[in-house]
Amino acid sequence: MERLDKVEKLRQRANVSYEEAKRALEECDWDMLEAMVLLENQGKVKPDPASAEYVSGGGGQEQPVHSLSVTSQEESGEAGAGPQKKSHFFQKLGKAIKYLVQKGCENSLVIKQHGQALMDLPIIAFIILLICFFWVVIPIMVVSLFFDFSYNFKGAELGKEKINRTMEQATEAVNNFKSEINKEDGK
Repeated sequence: MERLDKVEKLRQRANVSYEEAKRALEECDWDMLEAMVLLENQGKVKPDPASAEYVSGGGGQEQPVHSLSVTSQEESGEAGAGPQKKSHFFQKLGKAIKYLVQKGCENSLVIKQHGQALMDLPIIAFIILLICFFWVVIPIMVVSLFFDFSYNFKGAELGKEKINRTMEQATEAVNNFKSEINKEDGK
């Protein structure tokens, strides 16, 4: 592995600048593990408790052993996406799904008729309904607008004035359309 690649890899793993990563590698004769330990000892890198394993040290203390594995394949540039990278991807994916489900439960779609709230449907349930029954849900929502139903969002992320104003404009458009039809029928 070229020195620039080592600097880049250490910079990403340790979350330090290029200059700090290069200096640490030079001090450690371009050994990535020693450079990581050096940066950690300098207080520039904090051990990640989720990825650290602990071994018993002298005096009954437990010390973290970091999984900064640099194999000979990685040094020669032959390594592909290993199991560590795959598990990291799935950890990120799991966190993203957890975040979306949490936000989907915190925000809701408020269904009203004649201005009175009938139901607060969590966004996560609404999204599942849309995914499973898109061709049924959307027509029902559009038709229900003609029967004085309206939809608003409630919650920290979706309860914004701009989003709800757009929903109100859709309701107003349907009401105007109904008024036009009623005028034509009255002629």
